Parts: sequence; C-alpha cells; structure tokens
Amino acid sequence: LRQPAVPAARAGGAAGPDAGRETEAQLEELQAKVAAVYLSLSFEQDSSLSTLMMLSKMEARLEECLALVAAMPPDEVERAEKDRDRARRARLRDDKLAAQRRAQEERVTRSLERSKAPVHKPTGKPLMFRAPPAQTRARVKEVKEERDPDADDLREFLAP
Repeated sequence: LRQPAVPAARAGGAAGPDAGRETEAQLEELQAKVAAVYLSLSFEQDSSLSTLMMLSKMEARLEECLALVAAMPPDEVERAEKDRDRARRARLRDDKLAAQRRAQEERVTRSLERSKAPVHKPTGKPLMFRAPPAQTRARVKEVKEERDPDADDLREFLAP
C-alpha cells in the first residue's frame, strides 16, 4: 500500500528552506486572520499579544456570551435566532437577485455589442448541400368500372 505524500513541514522531518518559508507565511497569514477577528470582537489592538493570547481572550468572551444566552428565557432566545435566520435569508435573497440583475445587464450589453458589430459576410465557395433523396410517387391504379348496359339505358331515358 502506498501512503499519500506528506509535505516535509508537516511530517516533522528535515525540511528544505522553501518549506520553512512556506510555514512562516502560513503562520503570518493565520496570525493576521486571528487579529482581524480579535478586532471585530471589539477588543483593543495590542501588538504585544501573541496569537495564542488573542485566541484565549476570544474563547473567554465566547464562554461569557454562552453563559448569558443560557440565562435568558428559551422562548426569547428562539425568537432572536429566528429573527437572525430570517434576516440572513433576506440578505442572501437580495444578493442573489442583485447577481441575477448584474448577469442580465451583462447579457444585454454583450447583445448590444454584437448588434453594433459589423456583419460578417461569408466569403469563398458557398456550401453545397447533399442532394435530396428521390421522391417516390405513389402509383394510383385506375379502377375500371364495369358498365352495366341496363343502367346506361335507364340514365339515357331519364335524362332531360
């Protein structure tokens, strides 16, 4: 059985200089994301805090909020969740309608550009289509009527 290839930085083995730079870049990116969330939770920006300290403060704030929610009446919490879900769905619906409007406007502008573009006339030898298959005509058999001499005489007699 073959094992999937694991990058040297994750495997814990000797890593090349590129793997070290890649790991450092990932850590810096992660630190920036944690700092953005930290500031969005209305904490004061403090450059001396490490990423782990910011995460621990955020965890403590989360536990405080969960304790407050647990102390609230359940029907009020449920109503607030429903309101928030309703607002989220409305926002998604508005975003979807806006995207559809933008797509329609793009289609209209492309259509206008095509209509304003010069007409492309084909050049060269015209296409020759395949000859249509021969039509078979249905042959109609003539039905000969047998003449009844008595009927002919009667018609002549009654004719005006």
